Amino acid sequence: MKLWQRALVAVVLLSVLGGLFVHADVTSEARSPYPAPHELAADYDSYVGETILIFGDVTGTDGGGFDIEAESEGVTIDLRIEGGSAAVESGGVVQVYGELRSNRKMSAQNVVVVNRSGGSEWYKYVVSALGALGFLVAFLWEWHIDTETWTLEGRDG
Repeated sequence: MKLWQRALVAVVLLSVLGGLFVHADVTSEARSPYPAPHELAADYDSYVGETILIFGDVTGTDGGGFDIEAESEGVTIDLRIEGGSAAVESGGVVQVYGELRSNRKMSAQNVVVVNRSGGSEWYKYVVSALGALGFLVAFLWEWHIDTETWTLEGRDG
């Protein structure tokens, strides 16, 4: 493949990628009909009575429910979650689906624990990094880059 053909393919692929970015921005509201935490904090009363989905960090628990702190775009909102049958712990991350009520309360229809503890997020990062490193080692074990032609070649010739 000639240099101008490679450049043309690169320009086409970058144009498609740019188009996907624009498409994602234009259709973001249709893909997520639920308000973000910063939208709730700005105009909470207009969302009261609506069913929403929100992710948040558990800040406290007791027999009647638990408290979460949700954040987006640098704005934080605290909510009291009532109901839900999931066993949550302080420091964990949950997603809550339910009806928003007045006084920063929410009646949960479904609660899913995303992270059981703060350490599980680090565990996911470490396992992902080890997997990527393992792939890289296995790939470079079988292949190498020929710097004269800038192509990948098998190690066995």
